Amino acid sequence: MKNISLLFGLLFTLNLPLSAAPDVSMDVCRFQSDAGSYIEVSLYIVGSSLICNAAQDHYGVSYLVMIADDQDSIVSGNKYNLSRTGYPAQDIFDVRRFTLKPNQYVVSIEVSDLQDEKSFIQVSENIQILSEKKTASQSDIQILANIKNDPDGATVFNKSGLYLEPLPFNYYYSSLDQLFVYFETYHANSLEGQPYVQYTIKPVAGDVPKPITTYKKLKKEDINVNVLQLDISLLISGSYLLEAVLYDGKQQLVESRQIAFARFNPVGDSIFMETAGQTIDFGFVSEIPTDSLNYTLRAMAPIVNSIDIEIMNDLLKKGSERAKRFFIHRFWTIDSGKYAGVAFQAYMKIARSVDKNYMSGFGYGFETDRGHIFLKYGMPNEVVTVEEEPSAPPYEIWIYNDFPATRQTNVRFLFYNPSLVKNGHELLHSTARGEVNNSRWEVMLYEDATLEAPAVGQKVMGDNFNRNARTYFEY
Repeated sequence: MKNISLLFGLLFTLNLPLSAAPDVSMDVCRFQSDAGSYIEVSLYIVGSSLICNAAQDHYGVSYLVMIADDQDSIVSGNKYNLSRTGYPAQDIFDVRRFTLKPNQYVVSIEVSDLQDEKSFIQVSENIQILSEKKTASQSDIQILANIKNDPDGATVFNKSGLYLEPLPFNYYYSSLDQLFVYFETYHANSLEGQPYVQYTIKPVAGDVPKPITTYKKLKKEDINVNVLQLDISLLISGSYLLEAVLYDGKQQLVESRQIAFARFNPVGDSIFMETAGQTIDFGFVSEIPTDSLNYTLRAMAPIVNSIDIEIMNDLLKKGSERAKRFFIHRFWTIDSGKYAGVAFQAYMKIARSVDKNYMSGFGYGFETDRGHIFLKYGMPNEVVTVEEEPSAPPYEIWIYNDFPATRQTNVRFLFYNPSLVKNGHELLHSTARGEVNNSRWEVMLYEDATLEAPAVGQKVMGDNFNRNARTYFEY
């Protein structure tokens, strides 16, 4: 089972239209029952990504599930509407189950906003249902926000006498200090001795923090429901793998499953960085002068992920010298392994050059929009610089032929300088996914340098021989 999430960019097939799409987390898990194999398709839709205002009587999504076999024939699926009332929109989640025979399948889902059919997202995942045997095996793993005993529950979220609360995007934010796991084992009664499961939590990359391991004995039954609750209040922020390994009574590995999740925990980070730094040889980080630590952290901001940026900001405000060195050491060790020192020095050489070239007087050069984009995505293949167009302030168009960060090609960034101060360029528009996308960029570029009064909602300026930005941007 793989979690398919727009937030963390795990493996997915994505087709985004021009309008904003609902923000959706989808899980597909495989299970068995006395009636045969089945899958659970779980959806979590972020309420703030839906169209909703106080005048509407409802909001929600329509979604279509299609399951195709290895011959591209649709063998199962259905269409569902999830509608809610109230304002603002609350998060919506749903679970559907489908019985499947052994085969290869593609599970596809299309989710659209009820208030805008053009606002949709498509996601798909490949799965395999194996032939059923009377040998020991495991289901996929579900990690959840909460698990409660609820023997009489009759909702789609109830199973095996439990209420299973979904965890969107496999993301444990700071207020969630308990990790909940649900999965099933089958035919443990076919194993010799006392079977058991070994659970391990380990970082996706690097060796910090050390793995957490615990064990649970299994009943020798055809179907075992396995529930694990683990205190993660001190687990530091980062990306992790949870692995569940089934062993027989002779400690022979039978089968293994794993799932990725993310944790954000600034309180645990502060405690860990203060204590762990006492026993770590910082190596190349020890050479950074104390008064340069904040400079180094700020220079790293463009390449730090969304979880670590919160930690870094907290360190800049109140972090100790030891905690700052630990953060820098951990980041580069995870990123580059044994070449961490070389990678760090190479990056900082570029960062210092960017600082010098784009320094504006209002912060470091790498904190300007152009400096930030340069460090985040690298040097553009081409730069179009326009400084003397009569009807516009100075502007630049950066062109990237290949853009691995989002798997795009021919990506453009448009920076303009309405303040006219040195290096005061601001990012006005980009075609890169996840960056500023401004449909009115042309109107904004020319609005202070023309006598024309653009109409409300106007996105394109009229033709004029002094207006070249669209030509440069689209050629």
